This record gives sequence, structure tokens and C-alpha cells, in this order.
Amino acid sequence: MQAEMRQLQQSLIVKQDDVTRLNQEGARLVSDLSHAQNALYDQQSRNRQLEQKLEALQAIEQHAKAVEARLADKENQTRAQKLELGAAIAKADELISQVRNLELALATADAKLAAQQGVVGELRTYLETRATSNAKSD
Repeated sequence: MQAEMRQLQQSLIVKQDDVTRLNQEGARLVSDLSHAQNALYDQQSRNRQLEQKLEALQAIEQHAKAVEARLADKENQTRAQKLELGAAIAKADELISQVRNLELALATADAKLAAQQGVVGELRTYLETRATSNAKSD
């Protein structure tokens, strides 16, 4: 019986060692699981942050596309206005040329008028002189 008891005690010691080893392995697994859960939580947190950043970047991208479209529209308007400005400058140059020609024509007409007024003045003087001399001769 004592031999059997010793064998049972040795068997019990082996089982206790197995239980101790299993407890240690269980503790290690719990620790690994805790680390894995913490890593998973950290990764999920980073994923949420990246998703928020992605949403913000998508909003910025949409805004940038809208700004780009407005810029293209403004550039088209600028090109059209430059063409209009070129046409207006050409028209202004044409009008300036016409004004110069009209000024020249006006100066010529003024000179002719002055000459004609001089002739009319001389003619009046001649006629008055003649009328006076005819009145004296009567």
C-alpha cells in the first residue's frame, strides 16, 4: 500500500507539475491575449483616425475640384475679356485715327473759313467804299 501511495503521490506530483505548467501556460496565453487585444484596440484606433483623415481628405479633394472648376471658369472669362479688350483697343485706335482725321478736317475748314471771312471783309470794305463814293458823286 505504501508503494502504491508513493506511486500515487508521484503521480500527484507529476499532475501538480502539469497543472502548474498548464497554469503558467494559461497565464502566458492570457498575457498574450491581453497584448493582442491591446494591439487590436490600438490598430482599431489608428484605423478610425485614418478613416477620419481619409474623410477629411475626401472633403478637401471635393473642395479642390470645385475650386479648380471655378478657376477654369475664371480663366475662360479672363481669355474672353482679353479678346474683348483687344477688340476694344483696336476700336479705340480706329476712333483715335478718325478723331485725328476729323481734327485735321476741322483745322482745314477753320482755315478756309478764316480765309473766306477775310475775303468777305475785304469785299464789304470794297462795297462800302464804293457805296460811299457813289453817294458822294450823286
